[in-house]
Amino acid sequence: MSKIPISKLGYGCYALGGAYGNTVEVPRAIELIQLAYDLGIRFFDTADQYGTEAILGQAVRSFRSQIALATKVGADSGLARKNILASCDESLRRLDTDYIDLYQIHYDDPSVSVADVVETLEFLKGQGKIRSYGVGHLPLDKTLQYLEYGHPETVLAEMNAASLERYQDLRPLQQGHDFDIIAFSVTGRGLLTSEIPSVPHFSDTDIRRLDPLFKRSKLASGLRIKDKLTEIAGRINATPSQLAIAWVLGNPGVVAALTGPTDPQHLRENCASLDLNLESSLQQEISDFIRQEEKLKQTDISHEIQGILHTPATDSKLAKEGLVYVLEHCIEKGLIPYQIGVDLFSQLMQLEDSPTSLKPIQEIMAKMVPVS
Repeated sequence: MSKIPISKLGYGCYALGGAYGNTVEVPRAIELIQLAYDLGIRFFDTADQYGTEAILGQAVRSFRSQIALATKVGADSGLARKNILASCDESLRRLDTDYIDLYQIHYDDPSVSVADVVETLEFLKGQGKIRSYGVGHLPLDKTLQYLEYGHPETVLAEMNAASLERYQDLRPLQQGHDFDIIAFSVTGRGLLTSEIPSVPHFSDTDIRRLDPLFKRSKLASGLRIKDKLTEIAGRINATPSQLAIAWVLGNPGVVAALTGPTDPQHLRENCASLDLNLESSLQQEISDFIRQEEKLKQTDISHEIQGILHTPATDSKLAKEGLVYVLEHCIEKGLIPYQIGVDLFSQLMQLEDSPTSLKPIQEIMAKMVPVS
C-alpha cells in the first residue's frame, strides 16, 4: 500500500482550469477546495499545465500539513533533467510549499531514457523536495520500465465503469510490483451521472467536444451503463454518481479515486459515496453487466472503424472527429504502435478541417489498422 497519506477520495483540479468549458473564478475555486477538505478529502491533485497550482497552494495554506499534495511534470516541458528540476522548483513556488507529496510523470518523453528520469526523481527525493513519485498517461511498456528501474508508488489511470482498459492492463502488474492505482474520470467525465443527455452538446472550449467517450458506440454503451447504475442506485437510495465512484473504489488495487466537480452540491454528492456500503453482490452485478457491454461495444466499434477509414469524407468536422475516435481506440488496444499513434494525432490536430487535408491521414491509418 502507498506510504503517502492518501484519502480514498481525492480532489482533482483539472476542471478548475477550464477543461470542461468554463474557468472557475479564483475565490470560488478556493471555496471548493476548502469545502473538499471540510468534507474529509485529504488528497489534492493538480499539474504544472492546469493553471491551478497557485490556487491550490493558496487554498490549502492553513491545513497544508494535514493533506497530501500531488502535481505533475512533463506535458509541456519534457523530461530532460534540467527541465524536471526547473519545473519542480516552479511547482513548489506556485504551491507555496516546501515539499510535494507525490510528483507524477505526466506524459512520455521518448527523447529521454526512463533510467535518466528515475535518477532525477530520486535526486529530488534526496533533496526533500518530493516525498514520492508516480507515473500516469504512459504507454504500458514505459509504465513497466518505470516500475522496473525505479520505485513509483502510484500509477494514475483513467478508470470508470465505461472505460476499464487501463485498469485491466495495470492490475496484473501489481502482482509483481509494489504500486497503487489512483483512478481519475471515475464518473466518465459526467457520462455516468444524470447530467449528460443522450445527445450531448459541448462548447468549443470543452475538451469533451472531441472526446471519443462521447461519440458513437462508446457513447451508446456508456449511456446503457449509466442506466444500469441508475437502476441499481435506486435500490440502495443512492445516485448514479455515488454508485459509479463506490464501484471504482471497490476494485482491488485502487487506493484512491479523484473527483473534481466545480459545483459544490456535486462535490457533496460525490463525497457521500464513501458512506455507501456496496455489497459484494451489487459490485459483481455491475462488473458482470460491464463485461457484457464491453463485448457488444467492441463488436460495434470494429464495424465503425472500417466505415470511418474506408468511406470518403464529405463532412470535414465529422471526418476529423471520426479519425480521433479511431486513433484513440487503436492506441488503447495496441493496434498501432503508441508513438506512431501520438504522432498521427498531433498531425491530425494541426490539419485544416477539409476532406482533402484529412485524406492522407485516413489513408495511412487504413493501411495500418487490421480488418477485423
